[in-house]
Amino acid sequence: MKGIIDTTLREGEQSAGVYFDLAEKLHIIDLLDKVGIDEIEVGVAVRNSEVGELFKRVKEQAIAPKLSLWCRCLAGDIEQTLSLSPDILAMSISVSDIHIKNKLGKDRNWVLTRVCESIKQAKDKASCYLSLGLEDASRAEFDFVEQVCFEAQSEGINRIRFADTLGIMDPITMFEAIARLRSLLCVDIGVHTHNDFGMATANAISALAAGADFVDVTVNGLGERAGNAALEETVAFLVKRKGIARYNHTFLSSLSDYVANISRIPVSPKKPVVGEDIFTCESGIHIDGLVKNPSNYEPFDPSEVSLQRKFLIGKKTGRSALHHKLKSLGIDAKGHLLEQFLVKVKNESSRLKTSLTDEELLHLYSIWSETPCLQVKTPSISSESITR
Repeated sequence: MKGIIDTTLREGEQSAGVYFDLAEKLHIIDLLDKVGIDEIEVGVAVRNSEVGELFKRVKEQAIAPKLSLWCRCLAGDIEQTLSLSPDILAMSISVSDIHIKNKLGKDRNWVLTRVCESIKQAKDKASCYLSLGLEDASRAEFDFVEQVCFEAQSEGINRIRFADTLGIMDPITMFEAIARLRSLLCVDIGVHTHNDFGMATANAISALAAGADFVDVTVNGLGERAGNAALEETVAFLVKRKGIARYNHTFLSSLSDYVANISRIPVSPKKPVVGEDIFTCESGIHIDGLVKNPSNYEPFDPSEVSLQRKFLIGKKTGRSALHHKLKSLGIDAKGHLLEQFLVKVKNESSRLKTSLTDEELLHLYSIWSETPCLQVKTPSISSESITR
């Protein structure tokens, strides 16, 4: 693996109703730099003066990621894009017969000609790294995909970017496709995955396992239709499960929160890696296991992504969990007393159709035990406090 390419500023902003201004884009880039993303696709320069200004501002900053600009395999687009001197020119062309006929109104020979002429033009004009995106490659005949790749490689392309434009692949078919290309090509291979069937992140990881060098991601999985591979999921998996230490996953929550806010697309509380409730537990068996050792039911510590562990008390609570919570609130209920109160807690939670807050739990206990209502004591483990 050579790197992660973030395309939030291009593909992500293509999400319906999403608009980022210049200052917001600069802040996103700063956060991407903090995470350690290797390449940032800044946008499309053609007929877009804002991208030109953004690119100029970013190049003045001392950031680590390489900067790429996207364009079609058309002479005018390539010339205008190269005038901004990107680190990477990310050209793109459709390779499926559906697109070639119905979108471009051309044939396969035209595609092959444009690929060769575009690479020659780019190499004559600049010395930057050249990437060729194969749009809708997952619906193309693979023999033609290979032919395009061979032509591009012979012309001196640096990277082939295989695009699952409609998100129709699964991890097995993605692995097979990338492994086949890897066995045939000497150039870098990247993948661009969409999430129409919920496979985008899994397909990106599968592609890396098959030998891909780069994967595209967007913050919160933003993108056309159902979006793209999620940056936060991809980074966290590579750091925690594959031991790739060059990415700083501690910034994932702040990056996700910021993009959710400015895109006005909220993150689900159950969103993998960054959802605020993914470390919240109510099940008695699970809380008991977490109290004994958090690694029993947590793939990584919540503090690593700026989240907190939270235990909820309600109808699914067990005796051990209730004892642990009451003790943190200054009540040491045991044995038969604890068992009786547990029944009361379950009944009240069922009536309310929700878990109980600390205040509700203490009030219930004071009534049930016929003692004055106790004041809430600050829990000794603040990350286990209950909020609602």
